[in-house]
Amino acid sequence: MQRRNQRDPLHQKKSLSQVFLKVDWPVKRMVALLADLGVKRVIEIGPGGGVLTRALLGDGYQVTAVEKDPRFAEHLRSQTELWESVTPGKLKVVNDDILRCNLDELLVGDAGHTALVGNIPYHISSQIIQLGIEHVLKFQAILVMTQLEFAARVAAKPSTKDFGSLTVFAQLRAKVTMEFEVPRTCFEPVPKVDSAVMMMRPREAQLDTDILTRTEKLTRVAFSQRRKKLSNSIQTLTDGQEMASCPIDLNRRADSLAPEEFVELAEWVASLSV
Repeated sequence: MQRRNQRDPLHQKKSLSQVFLKVDWPVKRMVALLADLGVKRVIEIGPGGGVLTRALLGDGYQVTAVEKDPRFAEHLRSQTELWESVTPGKLKVVNDDILRCNLDELLVGDAGHTALVGNIPYHISSQIIQLGIEHVLKFQAILVMTQLEFAARVAAKPSTKDFGSLTVFAQLRAKVTMEFEVPRTCFEPVPKVDSAVMMMRPREAQLDTDILTRTEKLTRVAFSQRRKKLSNSIQTLTDGQEMASCPIDLNRRADSLAPEEFVELAEWVASLSV
């Protein structure tokens, strides 16, 4: 890849956390994962110079590319004529912020088998993942490349240092898997951290919204004092009531509970006020 300089109108903006892949093996592996799922259409977040976009189009996917930076949106549009000659009608470029987009409008006319994909900016990873998880039922999969440390938190197992309220929030809504790591040397400019590709797919059994809301409230309270026993950390939610009937051992700490156990605990707390 040719190195961009400050005179190049397509140089990366630090304010947008823009770093670009200079190798193509990660995008090839991402495209292969989508193929294994039978995905036909992709909404791509922040395509930048279009490395992943070209790989998707080359494999016949229908791509809606949502690019916030008008320079790169225009660059993608300038390439549309070329791509149209090879894959007619397969590319749509939307110059907008994915966090402000109406996903339902982007999905209008969709016949299913759609994935949300992208190499997402580190500084808004949490916001994008929250957006994706809240709409996970509308997608066959969410496949994103993000900071390794962040991906580890979303995909974490109980009783590990990465396990926290974000983990519970994600895993109660989606099946989360860490697919592969991408070393920092694969990017230009080289960031200070490594990346990883993770996948989220809808859970077969979806929980009721009220249950999820109660569970997330309790989870935040429990992890606000993650080093303490649950009997102490959730005391404000139990109003000092007898805890012997709790189905969860309250001598445990928050990070030792599986996401489903937080649901069970939240349901018990709710029963105390009935």
